[in-house]
Amino acid sequence: MELKYKPEELTRLPRSVIYKSGKVKLIDQRLLPREFKVIELMTVDEVARAIVTMQVRGAPAIGAAAAFGLALYAETTKAKTKDEFMDGFYHAYDTLRNTRPTAVNLFWALNRVKKVVEEHREDSLDEIKRLIVEEAQKIADEDVEANLRMGHYGAEALPEGNILTHCNAGSLATVHLGTVGAVLRVMNREGTLRLLWVDETRPVLQGARLSAWEYHYDGIPLKLISDNMAGFVMQQGKVDAIIVGADRIVANGDFANKIGTYTLAVLAKEHGIPFFTVAPLSTIDMSLKSGKEIPIEERSKEEVLTCGGCRIAPDVDVYNPAFDVTPHKYLTGIITDRGVVYPPFERNLKRLFKRE
Repeated sequence: MELKYKPEELTRLPRSVIYKSGKVKLIDQRLLPREFKVIELMTVDEVARAIVTMQVRGAPAIGAAAAFGLALYAETTKAKTKDEFMDGFYHAYDTLRNTRPTAVNLFWALNRVKKVVEEHREDSLDEIKRLIVEEAQKIADEDVEANLRMGHYGAEALPEGNILTHCNAGSLATVHLGTVGAVLRVMNREGTLRLLWVDETRPVLQGARLSAWEYHYDGIPLKLISDNMAGFVMQQGKVDAIIVGADRIVANGDFANKIGTYTLAVLAKEHGIPFFTVAPLSTIDMSLKSGKEIPIEERSKEEVLTCGGCRIAPDVDVYNPAFDVTPHKYLTGIITDRGVVYPPFERNLKRLFKRE
C-alpha cells in the first residue's frame, strides 16, 4: 500500500493526546464544540478520571492516554527502591485498567507497557522508567501510522459518493487523524467524498458535538441529522456507504461500537448499502469467539435524562448501555491497518493475524 499523504496534509487538528515533561495533555472533549481547551493531567488518578468522565474517549485515544498514565507514574513516582516502584506501577496499572470495560485498546496498551516492565525487571530502575515512557510514546506514534494506512485502504474500498457515519471515530477518538476520520479525510482529499451524513449520536451527542465539529473544521462537506432520520435518508437513496468505528472486534467479526450502530447495520442490509467498520489490529480481540462475550458498559442515567446540562425527562428509571453489538452478518468488510478483511471473517481474521 502506497501512502500518498502525510497526516499534516489531511487535517489541521493537533494530536488529541500527548505526553510531555511529566504531564499528559489532552483535548477536553466534554467542552466541545463550545470551547477548545487542552488540559494537563499530572497524576494517574487524574488520567483515570479523564477516561471515566470521557474527557478523553474513543478506543485508540483511551489506550494511548492510559499508556501515558503509566509513563506519568514512571516519571513522577517518589519510590526509592525497585520493589516500591513495582508496587506503585501495578497499582497505577489496576487504576487505569478499571476505568472502562468495553474498549479493548485500553487493556492492549496497558498490557503492552506491563510486558516491557516485566521483561526488563532485572534492569536498573532508571532504565525501566525510560522504557515505560518510550513504549507509551511508541503506542501513540504507531496509532497515527495505523490510522494513515487505514485511511488509504478505506478510501480504496468505499464507493464514491455520500457516506454516513455514527458517533466519533475521528481525530478526537484517536491520537491523530482517526479511524473513520482518516478514511474520510483521504476520500475528501481525492474528491471521492461528495457529502458526509453525521448522526448526532444520542445520548452524549458525540456525532453532533465532536464529529461535526472536527470535520467542519477540516472543510469536509457534511450534513448533521438526528439518529432517527438515518433510515429515511437511506430510503431516499442519499447514502452510498456507511462507515463506523469499533471499540472491540472479536474472532468471528462481531463488533461493539457506540449504541445505535446495530440499528444502522440492519437498515443498511435492508437498503443494500455497503456497511464497513474500521479499526487497527489492536482493537481486534481474538480471545473472544462472538459478540455475546463482549462486556457492555452501562453509564449514568443522567446522560439520558439530560441534554446539554438541561433536564429533558422526569426522574424515571433508565437503561443506558454505551455500546451495542453488531453481528458480522451485516458487515461488508473490516478495514484494518493491514488491509481490508472480507467474509468469511473468522477464517480471514485468523489469516490476518498469522501474517502478523
